[in-house]
Amino acid sequence: MRFLSIAGSARARTYAFIGAMVLVGVVFGYIYSLVRSFERQTDTLTRVFANFCAAATFPATQDQELRYIFNEVVKDINFPIVITDTRGIPYTWKNIGENLKPDDVTWEDFMEANPNDPRQGVIWEVIHIVDRMDEGHKPVTMIDPSTGRFIGTVHYGRPAITQGLRWLPLAGACMLGLFFVMGYVGIRSIIEGERRSIWVGMAKETAHQLGTPLSSLMGWLQHLKERCADERMRDTVREMEKDILRLSKISSRFGKVGSKPRLDEEDIVEIVRSAVDYQKRRLPSFSREVEIREHFGNIPPTAVNADLIEWAVENLLKNALDAIDKPKGIVEVRTTFVPRQSIISIEVEDNGRGMDSGAAKKIFEPGYSTRRGGWGLGLPLARRVVEEYHHGRLRLLRTSPGRGSLFVIELPAAGRSSATGEQR
Repeated sequence: MRFLSIAGSARARTYAFIGAMVLVGVVFGYIYSLVRSFERQTDTLTRVFANFCAAATFPATQDQELRYIFNEVVKDINFPIVITDTRGIPYTWKNIGENLKPDDVTWEDFMEANPNDPRQGVIWEVIHIVDRMDEGHKPVTMIDPSTGRFIGTVHYGRPAITQGLRWLPLAGACMLGLFFVMGYVGIRSIIEGERRSIWVGMAKETAHQLGTPLSSLMGWLQHLKERCADERMRDTVREMEKDILRLSKISSRFGKVGSKPRLDEEDIVEIVRSAVDYQKRRLPSFSREVEIREHFGNIPPTAVNADLIEWAVENLLKNALDAIDKPKGIVEVRTTFVPRQSIISIEVEDNGRGMDSGAAKKIFEPGYSTRRGGWGLGLPLARRVVEEYHHGRLRLLRTSPGRGSLFVIELPAAGRSSATGEQR
């Protein structure tokens, strides 16, 4: 029921996120359509105005009275507009700048203006504005319908409101993208948190379930030790004791998952060597010949939880041994210290079957295993131990089918040391 509840909760959040995305997309799509509608209305209004000017059949001779008429016509227009005569000289305009007023241009300045080389002043500035306006909007020519004669040109730009609104769709797209990323990250973190809580709960429950029978076994074992007189039976009891202590250690490890472990200054080499020795004792049970090679460098003591780090290394070693598919298997274990980066590195490399890129991407996902019958918990728990409890990194450095894999644990050193990294 707990698994169904978590799955349903994650699915509901996903649907809610998709629904919110669709709603936001519709809102910004509507805003974009409004902006486009404003722009079309501006274009339509300008063309109507140009046709009106042409139909009015203004006198060919330009005088101050003509300019006054045009000023009255454009008085209520709210978008940038400039009207030029047949020479291309502006003679009236609006909404292109508070300091540029048609009344500041005398009739003499207007008549004497040279469109190819205007003198610096109001007309010169307006001509440059016209050039920029024409880059965004095609100017409208005014033609006298009765004679077909060209009588001027209308140049226009966007109204102030659409000038600001034109960036709204882009801002909306950015916000939509940000919303998507934040939502995706949020849902992903929720799902990961729920998954983590499942694994933590399973680990603690396993430790709890193991605790009672282990205590009972320890009691029975003590009873056997006291009553056993045969030396061969004593050896058997001692081996049983080792296995029960091993089970107790495993139970303790599971119990530490999900709680903040205590970190002490420890010798990393001794921790790794202990994990290697345990795996070496299992080698005789393998159907293939396997050799574990050890290369231990001089490593400064660092703050770790020895039990959990040993567990992480054991998981890497177990995976390496399970991956051996050749008559002669080799697993290499290396520890090094990088003083410049203050990093302690633990490498486990094998010459086993390796993985393709698809499997390599999923190897740390809970429940995923390349081995038939595998639970897919070893590497995810090892990564949790290394990254969440020790602020280090566990990664698959390289792998390829048929050529083996190389995993590396990187732990922050407690302090810089004079260790040289020489093997011992």
